[in-house]
Amino acid sequence: MNKENGLQLRQKAEKKLSEISSKMFSETDMMKLIHDLEVYQLELEMQNEELLYAKEKAELAEKKYTELYNFAPSGYLSLSKNGEITGLNFMAANILGKERSMLIKKMFAFFVSKESRPVFHQFLQALFSGKQKQCCEIKLEETGNKVTIVNIEGIAAFDDEHCLLTLIDVTICVEAAIELTKAKERAEESDRLKSAFLANMSHEIRTPMNGILGFAELLGDHDLSNEKHQFYINIIEKSGRRMLNIINDIIDISKIESGLMKVNLTKSEINKQTEYIYTFFKPEAVEKGITLTVKNGLPDGLSTVETDREKLYAILINLVKNAIKFTKRGTVEFGYTKKGAWLEFYSKDTGIGIPFEKQKLIFDRFIQADDSSLKVFEGTGLGLSISKSYVEMLGGTIWVESEEGLGTTFYFRLPYNYVS
Repeated sequence: MNKENGLQLRQKAEKKLSEISSKMFSETDMMKLIHDLEVYQLELEMQNEELLYAKEKAELAEKKYTELYNFAPSGYLSLSKNGEITGLNFMAANILGKERSMLIKKMFAFFVSKESRPVFHQFLQALFSGKQKQCCEIKLEETGNKVTIVNIEGIAAFDDEHCLLTLIDVTICVEAAIELTKAKERAEESDRLKSAFLANMSHEIRTPMNGILGFAELLGDHDLSNEKHQFYINIIEKSGRRMLNIINDIIDISKIESGLMKVNLTKSEINKQTEYIYTFFKPEAVEKGITLTVKNGLPDGLSTVETDREKLYAILINLVKNAIKFTKRGTVEFGYTKKGAWLEFYSKDTGIGIPFEKQKLIFDRFIQADDSSLKVFEGTGLGLSISKSYVEMLGGTIWVESEEGLGTTFYFRLPYNYVS
């Protein structure tokens, strides 16, 4: 019941009382008057019930609004004209990294990073002067190692002394966009390297192929001396081995990329493998004037382990072959030592070394194909990438230490799974 209806009802009641006091009523009139009063009382009770129901609805709506405001997935807060926080919900407090009670009457700019404060102040000024919805993106002060990027939308309140802001944490979206850009750049770089690899591969295949075909044709000359005949055959054999190595590298890297490369664990005698590799490369080292040495860290009785013999052989072959290839003079040493539960293998040379900025890239596939400083050396550029994949398949790690012009040492660790 509104105020006007209540006043009219009171006036009617006063009029009835004055009529009662001015004259005597008959019994019929009295009964009618009592009936009217009962009707008015009933109306008052019904209006009172309606008021109570309306009050309950208003309280329920207010409760729902409060819950919706407090637990909304976006941050809501109100600021005074000078940037002081006057109210906020739980998500806004969570974004700012403080308890809600501790944030009231605090300056919002205090939580904005220094580089973003000019943007925020400009946003706040435009909000109150333009009377229109404004947006900006800022970075909050770092808490620990956590970086938070927030998108803010705001509008000035009707009193022109406060503004209402919505905060949305867009850190994940921004980081995802950055990662997407990086992934695109990596894909483009990988595509470029693969194109360079294919161009290099055509050269690598063409060179031994020309050697095989050219000298095979020369063997048809019946006037060849025995020395030249044997010399041509040796060149054909060398070209054939080079061609076979290229094909094997391509097959191996294809199997690794497609996940078809399997690990075959067998009993392997490490000392015998290193001695065989030493014997295999000794003539090449002598021909280049390089001193080649091998150092085994365990006696023969303790050097038998369970591992993939062929993959370990391939890793050592690749490392020693690279050491000899990139060493013009000096020494090449390889071997291993036992360190706790690991066998730590190494290949050390006094060769050309690797620039510091390229040491993190040398295990990437096709990297040699894009390195002009290495194009004078033959090879596909897949050996170190294959070696890294093999080491990781066997449960180990590989790394490099090098100084340009002074030499390089490759290390890799494998579990020491001793077999008696």
